[in-house]
Amino acid sequence: MFRRPLACGLAIGLALSPGTLLAAPEAGDGTVEAPADERSPDEIAAERLGEQAIEQFNSKNYKAAAELFEQAYRLDPEPNYLFNIGRVYEEAGDLQAAVDYYSRFVKQPGVQIEARETALERLRVLKGILAETAEPEPQPPSAGDPEPVVDPEPAVDPEPAPEVDTRRKRLRIAGFVNLGVGAGAAIAGGIVGGFASRDNRRAGEADTALARRDLLASSRSSAQTADVLYGVGGALAIVGVVLIAVGYAKPRSASKLAVTPSLGPSGGGLDLRLQF
Repeated sequence: MFRRPLACGLAIGLALSPGTLLAAPEAGDGTVEAPADERSPDEIAAERLGEQAIEQFNSKNYKAAAELFEQAYRLDPEPNYLFNIGRVYEEAGDLQAAVDYYSRFVKQPGVQIEARETALERLRVLKGILAETAEPEPQPPSAGDPEPVVDPEPAVDPEPAPEVDTRRKRLRIAGFVNLGVGAGAAIAGGIVGGFASRDNRRAGEADTALARRDLLASSRSSAQTADVLYGVGGALAIVGVVLIAVGYAKPRSASKLAVTPSLGPSGGGLDLRLQF
């Protein structure tokens, strides 16, 4: 059995409008065609599917037309069906799918030169459209082009945290402590001095010399103790006042003040040293 090669002249005409589809092979082109009764059932079914696909194409039902042509091609792998599928996708606007099917068509054996040229022309047009409408791919920066330099924002120096003058705070605390202790010592000195006066007064009223002597001795001892307490209390009070004053005063220089109390058997004193 002989199969007739596909020919452009068997279709409605490939050189006509873009809507042209390739029809199934017909007799009358000078080639030997297999008798109608010897065609396989698949070939007959494929031809009917092709006719239905052409009707759907003319009705602009492109999805149905493409599916019918694909079914026909699976039953009878004639290259014309590939061309027609590409044409359907082209009309539907799916240009990439049309390019794929046109490319498959031109590579099939037995396709006449006129039909192949028509498909190649469609390929050139569609590929040009795809190339013009494709979004450009982002180009990586070349090694020779320096990267743009962005000026860094000027660094803002943080505001310095307020410095707590712990030394001055300690001076104030020590000053209040010394002032309090000094005041207490002075009060104690006054009390002991009162005892000394009392003993001295009682010694003048004593009935015996022994009692007078004991009271005078007690009075002198109490008086000495009172003097020491007065001296220590006064010194501590002065130190406290100075420390409080220094603690609250604003520092104007790097000078240092040293306060040293001095005590003795007959009283107390205060030693002030100022270092520059």
